[in-house]
Order: sequence, then structure tokens, then C-alpha cells
Amino acid sequence: MNLETKETTSLVESFSEVGYSISPDSRWVAYAAQDDDFNSEIWVMPLDKHAPAVNVSRHPDNDQSPVFSPDGRILAFTGRRSKEESDIYYVYLQEEFDDESSRDRTLEKAIEAMKKKRPKQPVVAESKPESSESKPADAKPADAKVAEDKPKTDKAAEGEPKLVRIDFDRIHERLRRINLQDTRESNLIFSPDGKKLAFSASVEGKQGWYSVEFPDKLTPKLMSSTVLSDARWTKSSNSILGLAKGAPTKLENGEKETSYGINVLHDRSRSGRYREGFNAAWLAMHEIWYDPAMGNRNWEEVRRKYVEAASKSYDERGLGEIIELMLGELNGSHLGFTASVSDAPEPETPRRREHPTAHLGVRFDPSHLGPGLKVKDVLPESPSDKAKSRLVAGDILLSIDGTRVDPSMDLTQVLNGPLDRDIHLLVQRAKEQGSEELSIVIRPISYARVRPLLYDKWLEHNRQMVDKLSGGKLGYLHIQAMDESSFLEFEEQLYNVGYGKEGLVIDVRDNGGGSTTDHLLTSLTQPKHAITVPRGGGVGYPHDRMIYATWSKPIVVLCNQNSYSNAEIFSHAIKALGRGKLVGVQTAGGVVSTGAVRINDIGVLRAPFRGWFSIRDGKDMELNGAEPDYIVWPSPGELPAGIDKQLEKGVEVLLEEVKKVPELPKPKYVTGHE
Repeated sequence: MNLETKETTSLVESFSEVGYSISPDSRWVAYAAQDDDFNSEIWVMPLDKHAPAVNVSRHPDNDQSPVFSPDGRILAFTGRRSKEESDIYYVYLQEEFDDESSRDRTLEKAIEAMKKKRPKQPVVAESKPESSESKPADAKPADAKVAEDKPKTDKAAEGEPKLVRIDFDRIHERLRRINLQDTRESNLIFSPDGKKLAFSASVEGKQGWYSVEFPDKLTPKLMSSTVLSDARWTKSSNSILGLAKGAPTKLENGEKETSYGINVLHDRSRSGRYREGFNAAWLAMHEIWYDPAMGNRNWEEVRRKYVEAASKSYDERGLGEIIELMLGELNGSHLGFTASVSDAPEPETPRRREHPTAHLGVRFDPSHLGPGLKVKDVLPESPSDKAKSRLVAGDILLSIDGTRVDPSMDLTQVLNGPLDRDIHLLVQRAKEQGSEELSIVIRPISYARVRPLLYDKWLEHNRQMVDKLSGGKLGYLHIQAMDESSFLEFEEQLYNVGYGKEGLVIDVRDNGGGSTTDHLLTSLTQPKHAITVPRGGGVGYPHDRMIYATWSKPIVVLCNQNSYSNAEIFSHAIKALGRGKLVGVQTAGGVVSTGAVRINDIGVLRAPFRGWFSIRDGKDMELNGAEPDYIVWPSPGELPAGIDKQLEKGVEVLLEEVKKVPELPKPKYVTGHE
């Protein structure tokens, strides 16, 4: 903005937030902006836009938070180069400083020291009068002549900062790195003289405020264990000012810490506060929602529909409900609002049960009418699968802790209690084991611990089913979520269940999403360009040359209405790439990338900002789930009974795909040997 004319000029246009730093002479701006591939780069551009912006970082990973040194010599920023770890990068803006060696600097310091030690020459007064050719030392004409002899680009007017000169030639190749292992640096600020750079980081496990000194003292030095936000390094007091836990704080000389607590009483209008909060949420969605058409809704009309109700909310949670009604007008996914702590007093809630319901690690047969409870199956690794307390399918529990049991009773009467207790069971063994009665002591577990055991049981059932239906030709794996731990499990299972198999059933049913589709595709679509044969070995390919464990044989993917978000992207991708067939039912149709925005002090709004579209026809994946090649709906009661028609169809389809796989060529040695 021109402060005199109040005219504004747009310097950078971006769909995302732009971080920037102005050079000390106010002629240059360094900024971090994302491109259409969401890669953030560092650019430098003249503020008057007389020349195009120059990409300083030039790297296919995120660089951000640029900052000029006050002396105009250095530009520093943070950049990610290895997974989630970032480092500090810096560049000398003038190439002459970049070429300067430590020996040059040592020599320069020595010369300066020698000059200071030289005795001062006595001043002899001139006896003859000034001639017309002599002028005082501070005369303007002489000063003007000296100024003309110096480069205009390096010298500013009296009292103004020195002009910053930037050598852009090969500037991206002159970048230097301050490499700190296992940490992420942030909040970069320079000292007033530009020689020190302070930043927040965790170095060797110690979180704090650190500094390095240019050009040679680049080992970080701990300044304070307190990390400040919105920090500034002042020239007048050589102190760092910022906020620590919301309070203004000063680090004197970068070390001594002083905090200034502030208590402020203020009046506020609840209705006005909630009205503004609602309007802020409405505006955030208006500016961020991925579809500019706002779901073909008149967004201003939507605001008017709810704003009065929002202003009359009783607390933040009530306001949050109104905001979510507004969000519901969009008919989109990944939407929501989380309210801050409410002002309203909490109502009394009933006390939680002192003792939870214990679980024995078995499931009972619902068709058994009595007497007792008949064991349908036993969960592996559960208390009923231990050597001293093992139960088997067909066993009948006659009593629990001395109380006779049958299918009609409320089992919480006998199972509720501390988990760290022994439960005494009277068991009638299955007919195959003689039907004898015996007592078993068992230590129960919680339902929370049972859930993963139920999942493992379901996995084992599906693997056995696939093995049986395919005659041992196919393997089966389920991807539980699209996160790192599930991907690592996927890699392991590729070998575990896929070894020696001709095809693989990959199941993403009931997968709630995440972000690992591209990792999975890297494993499943690795190009095959050669085969290798070691002396005395067979045809293969060295696994250490691959990025991940890979699977190039046929696959089929199972999906359903509970496959959501990134699991849907995976399903769309498998179909788009022709990697395999989809079997099941259409996925949820909830595909959009979301972020979060804080709305004043009332809560956090989920804000979907990026749409996903089919590479085949450009169709929006939001509200358009992945359509299977073979649609199979389970009938009511089938899945609890162990009947999985989707899995059966998947095996059928994959067996046909396996038949189409061509044989690999036989290796032909240069000698003609085969």
C-alpha cells in the first residue's frame, strides 16, 4: 500500500496463505507460496515488480518461512528434505560474501586488530590561513563527490538502510544447510546486526530457543528453554520479545527471562460475540470451501437463515450446533465444528459405573436355548485361549462364579466387576471331549481389548475362506486405515499372505481413510523392466532396488459403503489405472481434502479446501463414490453368520484374472545358454 495515496497493489496471488519477509531497504520481498502441486517454494521479487520473481529454493519438497537478515546479507528459511524433518537453509545474497573463506575473515580481523593497536599520529596545527581551494571536512561538495564514486546500488541516503543487492545468478546452487538431526526448526529471527539467527527447536531432546552465529559458529547454542511465539529481536535493548503461554515475555541478551502477566477485565455482549463468531465461520467457508459455487446454494441467504438463531445461542456448544446446521446446507463431507470450553455451567452427570463388564474372550451360540451358554468360538490370544483356562467351541458354561447362567439372563449381573479378578466357571466340555464337567479359573479382559481380537478373528476367517475357495492359489489382506502403521502392516502382509500365491484379494471395506493411497499404489504398480538370475538361482528381482515391497501379480479390491475418503481414492485409482477389478458396493462419496480454521475464541471449523476429480472423466469424487465392476450387496444376517458374498465374488473374479497372466520370458544368456 502506498501510504500517501492509499493505493494497494497485489504482489502475489495464491490459493493458500503466503508467508513473507521484506528486505531491510524495503525494495525486495521474499515469500513462500504453494504451486498447483502444493509444493511450497521460496521466491524473491522486487516490490515495484520491475522484474519477475525468482525461485530461490528450487526443490520438490516444502520450503517456507523466509526471513532477511537486517544487514541485507543473508536470506534464511526452513525446508523439508527427509520425511517430516526440516532444516534451516540460508544463502548469501551477494556472491562475494559466499566466496569469502574463514581464512579471509581471520585475516580481516587481524588487520583490524593491528590498526587499533597502532599509536595515533599527533595532530599538527596548520599555521597558514585557508586558501580558497581548501574546504572543511564536512563540506557538501566533497561529500557529494565521494558518494558518486561508490556504487549507487550499495549506498543509501543518509539515515536510510543500506541498499540490498542480490546476485540471482545460480542463487539456488549457493544454498547452505544447517543440518540438525531429528528436529523441526521454526520461528526464525535474526539479531539486529544480522550475525545471529535464533529459532525454536528440540535439540538432543531438549526443546527451547536456540541460536547460531554466522558465518562459522553454526552449532546451535541454547538461549532459553522457553519458546516464544510472535518473537522479535529488538535493536535498542538486544532483547527478544514475544509471547510465552499468552503472556508478554522478554529474553534479555537472549538469556535472562522476564514475563509480564496481564489481567484485563472487559465486558462483552454474548449475542454480539456469537453473531460475529457465526459470521466468521460463514465467511471462512465462503472463502475456503473447495467448490466456488458453494454447492449451488445462495450462501448469503444461508447466512441470513441462521445468523439470528446463532446470536441467541446459550453457549459455544449451542452456537456450534447452529454452525453445523449451516454446514449441512452444503451437503458435503469432512465438515464439522468443535466448540471451545463452554461458558455455561456443566449439568450434573450420573456417575460412571464403578466396574465395567468383563469379557471372557468367547462368543456364544445364539441358537442354543440352554441349559447354560454354548461357546460358538474362542478369540485367539484371549483369556479363553490360554493353556490353563482354554475353552473350545462346543463347550457349555453352566455357571459363572457359582451363579447358574442361561441365554435369557442379563450377563452383566455376573460379569460386572473389577477386571483384575479371577472368575470361576463351571464348564461342560464339548461332546467331542467327553462332555465332562470341570471348573476353570479365568482372568477376564475389557471390551476395549477384545475389539482388536475380534478384528484378528475376522481376518483369519477371511484368509481361510479365500484359501479354501481358491484352492490355495490366492492370498487375502485387509487395509484397516490409510495411515503409516496400516501401510507398514500392508508391506509385511504382502510377503506374509502373498508368498507363493498367484493373486491377492485386497480389502478396503470399512476403511475410514487417511492419506497413503500413493504409497500403496507405488507397491502395486511398480514397473517391471527386467528379470534377474543369480548363479545357481531362479528368476526374480532384487527387493533392495525397490522403494517398497511390491506386488505385480493380479489383484481384486473389495470396497463397500463404509470405504471412505482416501480409501475411496484408492478404489478410484485401482479402476482408473486398470490395476484390478472392484467388487462390492459403491463407496461413501466423501472425498475432499480438509483443513482447520480457528474461529475467534469460540472453536475450530473443519474447512475442506481441495477437491479430487477422476483422471478419466474429470468427475468430482465428492458425492460420487467409486463404482465397483461387480456390485454385490450382502443380505441381512449374512455377515454375522459368516457368509460373505462380496469376498466369494472377489475370489471368483480374481481366479479368472490369474488365468490371463502371461508367462515371463526365459533368460537367454549371451552364450546362448538357456
